[in-house]
Amino acid sequence: MISQETFNQLYDMHLSALARDIKERHTQPSFIELGFDEQLSLLIDKEWHRRRERRTADLIKAANFCYNNASVQELDYSVERGLTKKQINEFAECSYITSGHNIIIMGATGVGKSYLACALGISACRSRYTCRYVRTPNLLDELAIAKVSGSTRQIIRQYAKPKLLILDEWLLTQVSSQGLEDIFEIIDCRSVEKSSTIFCSQIDVSEWLQMLGDSLIGEGLLDRVIHISHNLVLNGDSMRKKNGLKQSS
Repeated sequence: MISQETFNQLYDMHLSALARDIKERHTQPSFIELGFDEQLSLLIDKEWHRRRERRTADLIKAANFCYNNASVQELDYSVERGLTKKQINEFAECSYITSGHNIIIMGATGVGKSYLACALGISACRSRYTCRYVRTPNLLDELAIAKVSGSTRQIIRQYAKPKLLILDEWLLTQVSSQGLEDIFEIIDCRSVEKSSTIFCSQIDVSEWLQMLGDSLIGEGLLDRVIHISHNLVLNGDSMRKKNGLKQSS
């Protein structure tokens, strides 16, 4: 029988969950009958999964998703939507992050761009990648405030650091010249580090440069994005409208 001193040592090492698991299992005949190696394997496996789930939960919380429960398993794969399970499952395996590639999700308002991006982001968290979600208008506001307070460099580093950055509502609003410079620096840092970015936009890629003022900085930004991006176009009716009709029927 394990002594109280050993349990105290486990508590001191912040292994209280493991200590509780040991106490519970030592009252189970099926566990006691196992050999030492099998007992140890079961206890370590439980602790490993517990820590992995805790780490995943921490990463999801830090990402600040707008849909914390988004899942690729819950996506609508109706033919008119233009999505295939094979393609989305490949993205969910995060090989695009390993390769340092981006994803551009385009479609009209309400078709599920944000949900899909969050689902892919949560898949990335489950693969233990750091992630950050932000609506681009909010990011521009944050950068503008930072310019006044002198904390621009801090904000740029904050968004350059995650292995996956999700920029929702990309080009939904006009980008000022200063805002464009700051976003270019974020994207440039991410490009150097081969970090991935998911862009959600109602605007087709062919119109991005015009939306960015046909500027040299805009050209530089797109050069760092488009050539290493996978494009997804979502079609169909608004998911909000569709879900609303389901709930009212």
